[in-house]
Amino acid sequence: MDRCHHRQILSRGLTAAFIFAFFMFFFARPAVSALESSALLPQTADAGETYVDSMIFFGESTTSHLRSRGVLRDGTKTNAVWSDASGTRMLSSKMLSQPIVYPPTGELLTPVEACERAKPRYLVLSFGQNGLVRFAEDTDTYVTCYKRLIDALLAASPDTKIILQTVYPLGAQGNYSADLATLNQFINRLNACLPEIAADYTNVRVADTASVLRDADGKLCASFDNGDGQHLNAEAYQTILSYLRTHAWQAEDESASVERSQT
Repeated sequence: MDRCHHRQILSRGLTAAFIFAFFMFFFARPAVSALESSALLPQTADAGETYVDSMIFFGESTTSHLRSRGVLRDGTKTNAVWSDASGTRMLSSKMLSQPIVYPPTGELLTPVEACERAKPRYLVLSFGQNGLVRFAEDTDTYVTCYKRLIDALLAASPDTKIILQTVYPLGAQGNYSADLATLNQFINRLNACLPEIAADYTNVRVADTASVLRDADGKLCASFDNGDGQHLNAEAYQTILSYLRTHAWQAEDESASVERSQT
């Protein structure tokens, strides 16, 4: 074999090795994500319990369990959590017509009817674990469904401030149909969509609550896992509420929203 041909083979080998290393670094590393966007709520002074008391929470089972863990005002009898009778919900094009149990009265209302009735100051949304793989493969559908929900809720209550929570990570104790690291990368993919969604609205922000639930490898911290790799214990919810209190929607943010809406 002549030297020229040997160098070509060596060059191709190095190129292939570089491409493989590049792929492994960006796609096979732990699923840890740091979001950066003006739509993210920054760290603030602790806004206190009254700030959290002014919130309504609507989302999947990981949101519904805020009630069963008793971490909100009035404990397990709180009216601040919206869910249907099953205690869960999946983001979809049909969810606007699917009723929730309206806590103050026990009536079955659509989310829009509930929002129109309650006129919440802050509405905290959390969607993405249910339907994760499908949404990760088609993020346009995730964005479209989320925006459709936001549009309808704001039409019912224009003064409501909406906070989108980042999708919580999954933990090692779960029994999943796919590799855990891959699923958490999918979660990161959905979380990257949230600032883009919020940027289209004057009164929507993102709270990166998932960031305080991850361990060094990007999984749900074992100390926060309720035992199935997905659902959270009371300590995890207290950590989430503490994050919301210390990443509060400030008065200047509200003023900026009003100014932008008038231009």
